[in-house]
Amino acid sequence: MRKISIIFRVALTSVTAGMILSSCGVYDKYSRPEVDVEYVEEVSTAPWREVFTDGCLQALIDSALTNGTDLGVALLRVEEAEASLRRAELGFFPSVAASAAANPIPGSYSGGLTASWQVPLFGKIRNQKEYAKATLEERKAASEAVRSSLIAGVAASYYSLLLLDNQLEISLRTLDNWDKTLSVLEALKLAGKTNDIAILQAKAKRLNLESSSNALRKNVEIAQNNLCSLCGITPRAIPRGKLEDFSAHSSLTGDIPLRAVASRPDVRRAENVLAEAFYATLSARAAFYPDVTISVGGSWNSVSSLVWNVLGGLTAPIFSRGANASQLRIAQAQQEEARLSFRQTLLDAGVDVRNALLQYSSASESLETDTKQRDALSSAVEKIELMMKYSTTNYLEVLTAQQSLLDAELRLSTDYKNVIAAYIAIYQALGGGGTPD
Repeated sequence: MRKISIIFRVALTSVTAGMILSSCGVYDKYSRPEVDVEYVEEVSTAPWREVFTDGCLQALIDSALTNGTDLGVALLRVEEAEASLRRAELGFFPSVAASAAANPIPGSYSGGLTASWQVPLFGKIRNQKEYAKATLEERKAASEAVRSSLIAGVAASYYSLLLLDNQLEISLRTLDNWDKTLSVLEALKLAGKTNDIAILQAKAKRLNLESSSNALRKNVEIAQNNLCSLCGITPRAIPRGKLEDFSAHSSLTGDIPLRAVASRPDVRRAENVLAEAFYATLSARAAFYPDVTISVGGSWNSVSSLVWNVLGGLTAPIFSRGANASQLRIAQAQQEEARLSFRQTLLDAGVDVRNALLQYSSASESLETDTKQRDALSSAVEKIELMMKYSTTNYLEVLTAQQSLLDAELRLSTDYKNVIAAYIAIYQALGGGGTPD
């Protein structure tokens, strides 16, 4: 018992010595660095179901979130980080091993029990745990970034499909109008009020529009197949609404701070990468200091009594100091890289918000203006068609008016798409709806 007591005192002395030396700065706690970029804390958009209220779109987003490969990989990486954190937390506890064996002598046996504990000095174990925490948060932010990008991607593809639907509908409606115009021109020819040239030009216009309509049909099928692929489902007819039924959520189109927001997944991820680099630097600095371990061992057999041994050990780096110094310089450089990246991410976030809002404002103004123009041209076409029937209006005026109306309707369709694209951009710029709802 005397020897055990002496060895145990040696271990405690080593621990005490380490604690005295621990004023080396390896126990620092990460805090956000001072950056000359202003941003809003804890600001996020509404949940995506409130942002995208179209029931057909919601069903597609649900399917993409369930079947998306990239999101599945990102979530598995989160599970890996959680397991790494649990492993790092176990570093604060001793490791225990037991053994038992039967001896050659009948009726005799022996066994042993050992426990080893690395004393948590110089922040080595703590830094490993904090690094694992930062990695977990970085993986979570990365998975949320993938998730919000997937939601935005499905929404953008869905509304691109609705745009094609709308353009095809306009083309088919215009084809029907051309057929009516041709009938009128045929009647006017019989009455001697027009000639073959007018009819041939009208037929050429109609054939050109028919060709465009056929191309639109093909593009609708391609867009539908691509959307199915994005949602992880086999190609099929997709139930969907109308482009003009779109409605915006007030939280994305009202007064929004034109600064970066801390809730954006890419901002949070960049900061957690910085935290990882911070703790990696502390670990590199702690590598200059010794490891202290305490081991407890016991053995017994069927003949003798239980015997315990307690040992304290100290392992210090001697010949690896140069390598440790190089590793520290690398870690410090990587920490500075992460700090600069974090700052740039904040700047980019602010630009994204401002640009998305400007895009939405501009697209909304164009939509309003082109709507008025479409209405005016529609009225003009109706009046010119009446004049063609009951007066000497030149057929070229009819063709020109109808072509102008078609162009205005197609432009208006594009305006709707631009407004929706800007709306989706705002959703992403403000963080993509926060955590899963």
